[in-house]
Amino acid sequence: MKCKLDPGGFPERKLSEAPSLAPGQMRELQRIAQEDYGIDILVMTENAGRSAATLALAMLGGRGRGQKVVVLAGGGNKGAAGLCAARHLTNWGANVEPVFGEVEGEMSGIARKQVQILRTAGILRPGDEETSEITLEDHLEAADLVIDALVGYGAMGPPTGMGAAITQLARAAKRPILALDMPTGVSAATGEAFDPAIWASTTLALDLPKAGMKEPASRAYIGELYLADLGVPRAVHERMGIKLNGLFADGPIIRLRR
Repeated sequence: MKCKLDPGGFPERKLSEAPSLAPGQMRELQRIAQEDYGIDILVMTENAGRSAATLALAMLGGRGRGQKVVVLAGGGNKGAAGLCAARHLTNWGANVEPVFGEVEGEMSGIARKQVQILRTAGILRPGDEETSEITLEDHLEAADLVIDALVGYGAMGPPTGMGAAITQLARAAKRPILALDMPTGVSAATGEAFDPAIWASTTLALDLPKAGMKEPASRAYIGELYLADLGVPRAVHERMGIKLNGLFADGPIIRLRR
């Protein structure tokens, strides 16, 4: 089926109207939210994953009909959000194939938690975590949509190891890609694209756009740009001197026009 890179139906704002965050600011925002406001990382991950699944479903036509979705999941919070999205999309009728970009034993606790949920639910089957290059090529070739949840906003250079190999295969497959927060291999700080990097059809930024998204160098890699509310209290942003100015007043997912 044809995937809609810009599915419509979401409220719109100008990218220039949205404050942006450098990676260090985003880390501090998460720290304040967790330590001072009691917002568990599981809550933010769930909100990110459900938002990603909501946008993915809209890109797939708004209804689950057994569409093939491949989720490329790294070992950090971004990977955890991707695995959470896999659960929601499965619930909504998609055929989801999770692919690990990191050995399970080296994943963060939050990512391993999502793996455990998927395994218990039967979404992650025995052997799925050992996808070979040939198997992954087959999965990607058949995909209606690929979700890039490999490397988070804190990466300082190109993906390495398994993540780099998966990124190269995803690029070669030329399938529609929905990137979470920032396409893998593109700097959230400067917008510089490393080699290899994901060429996303659509990107869903989380909480606020990252600074690199406003740099011309990143535009071709980001594609259509959307933004999702993570449920972080407005007071956290205000404490950091960030004014949202009703950014999400029309809904928790918005399209950002350049």
